[in-house]
This record gives sequence, C-alpha cells and structure tokens, in this order.
Amino acid sequence: MESRARRSRLGTSSLGAVGSTWRDVFVIRLIHLASHATRNIWRFRLRSSLMLLSGVLGVAGVTAASSYAAEGRLQVLDQIRRMGANVLVVAPKQSRAAGTRARTGEIVTTLIERDYLAIRREVPGIAASSATVTGSFLVKHGDLAKNDCVVVGTEAAFIDIKNWPLREGQYFTEDDDRRAERVAVLGAAAARDLFNQEPPIGQRLFINRIAFEVIGVLSERGQGVDAGNDDNQVYVPLRTGAHRLLNVEYFSSLLLSIGEWNLVDTAAAEIESILVKTHPQIGRSPLDFEVRNQRSLVATRITAAERLDRYVNIVGASALAMSGLGILAICWVSVGERNLEIGLRRAVGATARDVFLQFLLESAVVSVVASIVGIAVSIEVTAIVARQSSLPLFIDYRRMFIVAIVAIILSLTFAVLPSRRAARVDPVSALRSA
Repeated sequence: MESRARRSRLGTSSLGAVGSTWRDVFVIRLIHLASHATRNIWRFRLRSSLMLLSGVLGVAGVTAASSYAAEGRLQVLDQIRRMGANVLVVAPKQSRAAGTRARTGEIVTTLIERDYLAIRREVPGIAASSATVTGSFLVKHGDLAKNDCVVVGTEAAFIDIKNWPLREGQYFTEDDDRRAERVAVLGAAAARDLFNQEPPIGQRLFINRIAFEVIGVLSERGQGVDAGNDDNQVYVPLRTGAHRLLNVEYFSSLLLSIGEWNLVDTAAAEIESILVKTHPQIGRSPLDFEVRNQRSLVATRITAAERLDRYVNIVGASALAMSGLGILAICWVSVGERNLEIGLRRAVGATARDVFLQFLLESAVVSVVASIVGIAVSIEVTAIVARQSSLPLFIDYRRMFIVAIVAIILSLTFAVLPSRRAARVDPVSALRSA
C-alpha cells in the first residue's frame, strides 16, 4: 500500500517536472523566436517601415476622425446648453403682403406688450421670460467705432434664459430696466473691438450719439446653433432700447424659459392658442407670428451628431481594414522573397510551427509599435484640428485603446495567411530554387 502511494507520488512529481521542463523550453524558444523576429524587422527596414506606416495611418486616421466627431458633438451640446433646450421663442413673421401689393421684408409691429402679458398670465410653467427689441446703430468709444452694430434691449432674466455667464462686471437689474437707465453690457467681441486692451468697466460709449456706461462684459460663446454670433452685440435694458434708442412700442421677440422639459410642447400650443385670439386672421392671410420650439431643433441637431458619429465609425472600420490588407499584401510578398531564409532555417532544425510563429511575431511587433505611434500622432492631430476649427478639445482615450487593440487583432488576423504560407514552404524546393 505504502509502495503504491510512493510510486503514485513519484509519478505525479515526474509528470510535474516534465510539464515544468516543457513550459521552460517553450518560453525559451518563444524568446528566441521573438529576438529573431526583431532582428529580421531591422534587417528588412523598408518592408517594416511600410507596414509600420500602414498601421500608423490606420490607427491615427480612425482615432483622429472619431475625436473630431466627438468634438463636434460636444460643441453642439454646448450650443444647445447655452441656447436652452427648454426655451420657446415667439417672434413676428415678416409681412409678405399689404393690401393688393406684394411686399417682402416689412417690419411687423404686431407683437406688443398686451400679448406678452397675456402669455405670462395664462401659460403655466414659465420659469423666466424676457422680451427683446433689436436695432443696428453706430457704437463708438474714443477713436474706435462699430458701424451697424446690433444693439439688443432685454430684461434682466435674459442671461439666465441664455445660460450666459458674465466675464466681468454685472448685468443690469429690473430697476435699471424700469428707470430706462443708460447702461450697457458688451459681448466679448464687441468689447474687444471697441476697447482693445483697455478695461471697459466704468467707461463710456456712445450708441446713436447717446452716452452709455459699460457695467459688464459677457463671456465669449462663439457662433450659436442658429448661426448667429451674440459676441458682437451690445445689450441694454429693454425700456432703454425701446424708448431711448428705437422709440418703438413693439417687441422683436419673446424668450420664454419653461420650467420642465416635458411641458415645452404643451406650452408652445397654449402660446399659439393665445396669440391666435389676440392676432385674428383676416381672410386667408397667414399668421403674423411664429412660436419656435427649441426642442425640435435640439432633437434634429442631436440626431445629426449621432449620424455623423455612425458614419465616422464606418469610415474608421474601413480604414482599419485597408490598413490590415496593406500589411497582408506586404507580408505575402515578403514570404516569396525570403524562401532561401525559410529553407535554411528548416534545414538547421526549425519546425513549421517555428517559422509560422516567427512571421506572426514580426507582424505583432510592427502592429504594436504602429498602434502606439498612431495614438501619439492622433493626439497631436486632434489638438491641431481642435485649435484650427475652434472646437473644444476632446480626446477619448478609451476609444483610442479599443481602436489600438482592434488594429492589432486585425493585423495579426491578416498576418496568419502569409505566416501559414511561410510555414508550408518546402525546405528542399526553397534551397534548390536559391
């Protein structure tokens, strides 16, 4: 019994020793093949450089394109956030007919305070609101001036509705609006054009030859979703703009922020119902107002951004496939050129599996290096593109890592065919052909 147990232990230990020895031999052989593959990569530098370039272009192209798409999506989301996804804009339509004579571009003056008060009184869920009046004037400070500068009269809640922070100073208050104070807040570009490097806060500027005190400068926000640039505008209290500058009793638009996202469509329908009553149609004449629902614009822009991202992914997959096919072509041609090397290796004892692993390891080393270099190149390209396109810099390292892994797997997959071809080379025929 004891001798049987002893033999069992000896057999188990012998098997363990054999397994350990086999693993050691395999690891040593693999290290030897890896070093041989590295030497061959250096030996065939032109071929290796072409494979490396193919891999770098594939990885860098995909990651840079996907980062560009992500930056565009972030810009759209930022524009939507600044615009306010739950904001309704009520604006008069341009008149296209007066009597029997067709006229285009008439200024409509039908959106008045009565409409504004009715909307605020009867539509529930309005969190904030601001009427606006708009006109173009000569704005001047010292020797610097802006011709046809857009001046917007707003209420105090305007910047809250727009989600627009101040860079310095303050916005005017409800008391300033009630007293029609001559104070102004500048967009970032307007401040730059009118004051250059001079601090604008507390300075005087002239709008239509009327002196205003600058009390604030808004942060720069760039072009909005509606293709307008608010940074070039000057903002004054609503009553100041309507009475002191424009001398009008009508509004250019009404901005209404709805408290809850799911109430936006309902509020838009109620506003339209109210305005239909206060703006009765004469005959078949069209409505002289429109209610712009930002929610539909938001959905359209998000859908467009998602579609762009999907197209970029398709193009990226195609680029990676082309990169892999390029590596396949180069490796396939190189097998025919290295018949003598394969024959000599087989003649001195290398097995078909050794040759297969050697060629596969060569492709693996080049693929890994190409992925690392491609990621580095794509980071730099992404930064340059973001800087040139005025987009927010965004680098998705997780996606870069996934693209690099996929590129390595694809390269190894495409390298299997030439590696198998090399392993099947007959050593006798290879030496004879040499």
